[in-house]
Amino acid sequence: MKVIVFFCAFIFSSSMVVASEIEVGAGLQVLVLNGNKVEANSGETLSLNNGDNQLVVRYKSILDQGSKTKLFESKPYVFQFTDIGKDLSISIERFRKYIKAERAFEKGKVSWSIENSAGKNIRFHVDVLPGNPGLFPYGDLPKAVSVYNKNNGIYFDGQEIKDLNEEVVVAVSKTGDVELTGDALAQLKLWYTKATKEERKTFRKWMIDQE
Repeated sequence: MKVIVFFCAFIFSSSMVVASEIEVGAGLQVLVLNGNKVEANSGETLSLNNGDNQLVVRYKSILDQGSKTKLFESKPYVFQFTDIGKDLSISIERFRKYIKAERAFEKGKVSWSIENSAGKNIRFHVDVLPGNPGLFPYGDLPKAVSVYNKNNGIYFDGQEIKDLNEEVVVAVSKTGDVELTGDALAQLKLWYTKATKEERKTFRKWMIDQE
């Protein structure tokens, strides 16, 4: 099972909490924020949730290629982190040459950072965002994020991003039986996020019949 960082949100009353912002670093574009399509380029800022946040970011820059220049554009990357009540900034290592950026992204050796206003690094989790099937895999980014979250047992609960793979533990007994342990509601949510539309429809009908 893929291990994903579990995020804990600290919820305060709205009168005590001031929403933080994140500044977009050089060469970056923020395309999705907490499931919603946005468009923020280098130097621009976005307001964050008072709690957990999920960003989809792409690196896009004109780089040197021999005696000419060429536009480099990465695949979208999905970031998850917790707002700590301070303004943040997201950045990437600086590339000058196209070939170096291409190799770094191909090998998955790209240095990203999220820092607070004091220059302290903030813990985050990052993945390449898988595209949708078809000719334009990233034509509908919110849909791609929705599928990513479903496949990884992640869902939004208010201002928290819940990782159901952390709340529900899958164990195999000595007899080979698969057992789920953890909160019953979390188990149901995990199953529901992974169910097909038809399975969800059948399940909802079954729930109505039980009432």
